[in-house]
Amino acid sequence: MDRNPLQGSVVPFARRWHIIQEIDLIRLLQEHRRRLALCGQAEAMADALPDRPVAATMTLFLQALETLVTRGEQADGAYLEAMLCNGLNDPLTDTLLDHIRHRHEADAAAVRELAAAFAEADAFAAPETLGHMLRNFFTGCRRAVDFEQLAIIALAGHRLTPSARGLLVDALAESVAA
Repeated sequence: MDRNPLQGSVVPFARRWHIIQEIDLIRLLQEHRRRLALCGQAEAMADALPDRPVAATMTLFLQALETLVTRGEQADGAYLEAMLCNGLNDPLTDTLLDHIRHRHEADAAAVRELAAAFAEADAFAAPETLGHMLRNFFTGCRRAVDFEQLAIIALAGHRLTPSARGLLVDALAESVAA
């Protein structure tokens, strides 16, 4: 079943939103929170090495990672493009959205590498390598979330309502505090 990421948007037929309200950002920020929670789990696993997590926990973690990162890679990009593009050839918008797309692709590649590493029977024989892979993933993922939120603030600018801007500022403040 194909899911339309723009379904339920305030103005899904427009090339971009004229005004970006709090409700337009809630789904995206919820996805960000889920990503950051998985980053926290990955960090906890890296800190606990060389101990191996329980198999059931590991399976659920890898499934959640794959689902969230793959879904985010596909849906969030289209949603952001519709929200932020003005239909014109704007180099800044194009560059920032390309950068976001590349960060999503890098996160997806890191997830695939983690899944392959954890599938190996002797994955925990080299805890330094596994720790490096986990740290690479959660550091990159956290930076991608921060960059995406900063890009929305930069590109939406005056089109953000005060409550929408407040949501983004609060989300960025949470990530700095963490």
